Amino acid sequence: MEVFSIPRLDTEVGLIRAEGQWDPVTADIQLTELALMGTDGWMDVTFWMTEQEHESRIAAVIAAAKLYLV
Repeated sequence: MEVFSIPRLDTEVGLIRAEGQWDPVTADIQLTELALMGTDGWMDVTFWMTEQEHESRIAAVIAAAKLYLV
């Protein structure tokens, strides 16, 4: 697994800053930190990863991160 940091990722849920680890062979991504650009700057939304109601948002971030990293 390799560490990655994406400073500005345009996704369906908005502009995201993402950090985590990924496997370049299998394209498996594990997110560790997320932030969403809000009206007052970056808002920590790492809690999205632990709440079931945000599964679709996490899926959108992972899909965009795969396109960015590959």
